[in-house]
Amino acid sequence: MITTLVELYAALDELLDGISDVCQNCADDDCLGYLWLLPEEAENLYEAGVELLEVNEKIAFINPFANEDQIDVEKVKPPCPWCHSRRCSIRSLRPFFCRMYPVNFAVEDDHVYLVLHLDCEYARQREHDAEFHQMVIDLFRRLDPQLFSRILDTYHLVEAISKFPAGNNRYLRLIDVKHLEHILDERR
Repeated sequence: MITTLVELYAALDELLDGISDVCQNCADDDCLGYLWLLPEEAENLYEAGVELLEVNEKIAFINPFANEDQIDVEKVKPPCPWCHSRRCSIRSLRPFFCRMYPVNFAVEDDHVYLVLHLDCEYARQREHDAEFHQMVIDLFRRLDPQLFSRILDTYHLVEAISKFPAGNNRYLRLIDVKHLEHILDERR
C-alpha cells in the first residue's frame, strides 16, 4: 500500500519513466496551466521559495504569474515559471499533479474518472497499451484510503472553480473512480 506522498511520487516516477525524453520534443501545450497542489505540497513548495497563488483560501497553485506584472486568471494555459526549455527547474520538488500527468482525473455526469490525457504525446504513444493502462489503475488501487481522499478532495475543489473555454480536454477513460472499491469503501 502507498501511504505517503513520497511513496506515491516514487511510484509515479517509475510508472512514467522516460516521459521527459518525449517532453523535450513535444509541441503540445496541454501540460501548461494551473498546477494545483495538495495542502502539504503547498507548504513544502512555499518553504522552498516557490511563489504560490491561493484561491478561496482553500486551493493552492504554483503561481504562473510570478514573473508577470499582474495576475490574469482568465488566461487559459499560463506557462509554469519553473519550466525552462520544456524542463522542470524544480524537478525534485514538483507536485503530484505534475508527476502524474498525463494521467489525471475528469468529471462526466457526476462521475470522476481516472483518465489518460491524449493531448500529450507520451499518452498518445500509450493510448492502446492495455498493460500500461492496467499499471496506472493498479497504482491507484494501492493508495492508502486517507491519501486518496486528500487527493480527491483537493481535485473536487479545483474542479469546482475550473472552466475549459476551448472545450474539454481529450482523454481516454481508464476507470470510474468508484471502481477503486477498497479505497472508496474505506472513505465511507
